[in-house]
Amino acid sequence: MKGVTGGIAVIGATSGIARAVAERLAAEGEDLILMGRDGAALAEQAEGLHKAGGRKPACMIWDVLDHAGHAGKFRELAAAHALKGVFLAAGIQFPQDECDGDAAKTRLTFDTNLTGPAIILDLFAAHFREKKGGFISCVSSVAGERGRGKVLAYAASKAGLTAYLDGLRHRLAGTGVLVQTIKPGFVRTRMTAGLRSGLTAEPERVARDIVAALRAGREEIYTPWFWKWIMLIIKAIPSPIFRKLKF
Repeated sequence: MKGVTGGIAVIGATSGIARAVAERLAAEGEDLILMGRDGAALAEQAEGLHKAGGRKPACMIWDVLDHAGHAGKFRELAAAHALKGVFLAAGIQFPQDECDGDAAKTRLTFDTNLTGPAIILDLFAAHFREKKGGFISCVSSVAGERGRGKVLAYAASKAGLTAYLDGLRHRLAGTGVLVQTIKPGFVRTRMTAGLRSGLTAEPERVARDIVAALRAGREEIYTPWFWKWIMLIIKAIPSPIFRKLKF
């Protein structure tokens, strides 16, 4: 984040992780542009951040599923604001048994978790490449590290997002643009409502890790940190044994 000036676009701003990240960035004096589908919720969030002592963020309606409209939205954003970074946290997860045989839910999973983010981040990548600086920080998931039958569509969409970010990082090597992949484990948000696990982290804990990694210029983080080692073990399990595990 050093050497580049401007605001930070927060896409999916009202989601649990993005809200916590926005709070931390605003407290540190960053200029934010909150973006999402719900204009009223964005305005309320912006007012709350301002009352908490930060600069009042700008707000902009941007639906990650409006694939045809992304280029126009980006032109509108870039014309109104100098930009130094984007943080994107868009995600949806249905129980796999709801996706089985339901093409609409499977497609919605991929469109929300992979297709929309990839189209949007392509636009930011071209902009920051031309500026020779900036950052792209995007929330993927540890679920993308290895496919599991219980989260088949979700895990596959996040695996695709992680691969996209890896490729984008390779494409932008040497341009001064940081591409950061965030791999959270279980986080207490609306999407994980009802999940019971001693490994579930609060969004504020995850946000602290994300912002610290941005300041340090790290390209990939697991959050909380112990998920790196959990996933190392899971990926090392031989496939015949892995298929017998019910988790």
